[in-house]
Amino acid sequence: MPIMPSFHRHHPPDHTMLPTQPAADTETSPSERDRLNAALLGMATRLVNSSDSTAVLQRLCDALVAASHHIRLAWVWTGPADTQSITPQVMAGPARDYAESLRIDRTWLTSKGPVYQALMGEDVAWMRVTRLSLFGPWRRAAARHGFGEAIALRLDGLADDQVGVVVFYADRPDYFEEVGLGPFQAFVEVAKAMMRQCQTLQTLGKLAVRDPLTGLLNRRGMDEPLSEALSCAKRSGVPFGLILMDLDRFKLVNDSYGHPAGDAALVHVAAMLRSTLREEDTIARWGGEEFLMVLAHQDLQGAMRVAERLRQEIASQPLQESGKKIPLTASFGVTAWSDPEDTLERLITQLDALLYDAKRSGRNAIKSPQDGQSHILSLGAQLQAALVEERICAAYQPLVDLRDERIVGHEALARLLTQDGHIISAASFIGAAHRLRLEHRIDTVVIGHALRHCASVNAASPQNTKHLINCSADFLGRADCVQGLLEMAQTLSPNCVAQHAGPKPVIIEITERQILKHPKDTLERLQPLLDFGFELAVDDFGSGYSSFLYLLDLPVRYLKIEMELVQRAAVDAKARIMVRSIQAMAQDLGILTIAEGIETEAQRDLMREIGINWGQGYLWGKPEVDLPRAVSV
Repeated sequence: MPIMPSFHRHHPPDHTMLPTQPAADTETSPSERDRLNAALLGMATRLVNSSDSTAVLQRLCDALVAASHHIRLAWVWTGPADTQSITPQVMAGPARDYAESLRIDRTWLTSKGPVYQALMGEDVAWMRVTRLSLFGPWRRAAARHGFGEAIALRLDGLADDQVGVVVFYADRPDYFEEVGLGPFQAFVEVAKAMMRQCQTLQTLGKLAVRDPLTGLLNRRGMDEPLSEALSCAKRSGVPFGLILMDLDRFKLVNDSYGHPAGDAALVHVAAMLRSTLREEDTIARWGGEEFLMVLAHQDLQGAMRVAERLRQEIASQPLQESGKKIPLTASFGVTAWSDPEDTLERLITQLDALLYDAKRSGRNAIKSPQDGQSHILSLGAQLQAALVEERICAAYQPLVDLRDERIVGHEALARLLTQDGHIISAASFIGAAHRLRLEHRIDTVVIGHALRHCASVNAASPQNTKHLINCSADFLGRADCVQGLLEMAQTLSPNCVAQHAGPKPVIIEITERQILKHPKDTLERLQPLLDFGFELAVDDFGSGYSSFLYLLDLPVRYLKIEMELVQRAAVDAKARIMVRSIQAMAQDLGILTIAEGIETEAQRDLMREIGINWGQGYLWGKPEVDLPRAVSV
């Protein structure tokens, strides 16, 4: 690369700076100036959403050069003001190869030249480049590239204390005097504004992919590193490791020491992960108290060693918070890419299952594929097969009006029918479905059965019997599932469509846990169903997650009182007081109450005496599947 010892400066004899206004005696300058301004404006409007500052400068240079055959070259450099060498970073024009070989070192001579003068504070510096220049490189440049004149303009106000310089070369000596500085000063202002916008968009982009508490990548931010790791592994055949870690009993930390302590625990653990893993490894806060790690060039054994080191460090370094030592442990699922057929979805599903097994085994543990087939993956395989073979069905349990024990509704509950005709209850597989993200598919099937049952029951009876259907957060979080439910209701249950006014016979049942995590999001997801006329029930009220505040914001029509509280109320005075309080509050709010888990007449009588509206439980019947293939429960 040739070194240019100076960017020699020659001023016109009567002035040192160019005029801002164009010369009046030039016929072509107005149209030339208009073309330059139009090109600059047009490109700026197209770049308004760009976050790549280099691309912005390149396209602005390209636009200005393309607008005039007189501009032979435009180049830009940005960097620290005290730089000792300048090499063009962005360049455009027929003489681009000149800029590609150009380097201007800071010397006593070049510091007097226009580039460094512009860099040190002069807004515009002018130079004449001709075949008659005393400086040899300028004579050669003029002869080879047709340069006649050049100007250097300062770029300031950039991010991170950066400055810059923009240099334009024209093919005749008086070009910039004739056209005027307006378009080129506008270039500088547009470039500065666009670069500041790029910095803002980059900052917002980083916030979108970063967890604000720990500074780690979030789930969305991990998408790119995961995809890159998989692509690299497929190209090279070198494996990479994956670790999914979950802090044990994290809710107890929040409940016992407060949410600030919980946040401090997450920051504490994130710092340990950073200090333990290598620079080429990637860490993300995957969600809640879960962390996902991608270990570059690691096989399963290497990933297991890293997980064990992390497990020991977390267990041996309790959190120091407000003078207290808070012990922490973590559970780990570990796997590694080794099979070219492996997908990211399959690997993450395997990690979820392994972590679930580590939790089930007693926590503070590590599970990998070496430990044998995961219990959750085994259940997952059964669920996948059952979904494909249409062996997911609904069982119906009656709800009665406690005043006269008349059946007023049915709750649809998910069941898995095995190939030999046995029935598996939802309690046995819903945990696996949650970890494997199959809940929405199970919900969809059960809801279809329930809507058919609703249509059949209400067609045979004018009582408008209610049907309660459980909707998981996984289901409600998918707009296509919600829309599918509405379409099924219109297709399978004409009664729903016929009742244009008033509530429909379908009740959407959700848990308090779903509401308390994200009440506003929950309402937004439920709104299309509520607008259609479905009613809302909250399940397991009083199970330990209760907060009355959401009752002010959500149009809750039914509260289902949790089974354990109902059964304890028959033998425990304090539990009775709690049930009475719930009933009194619900009555004042116009909410109907449903007591779950009633199994004895004494429990029924107590709930009736308290004023509970409806009852559900084995006293009136277990959930029944109306299938001839079902041989046992």
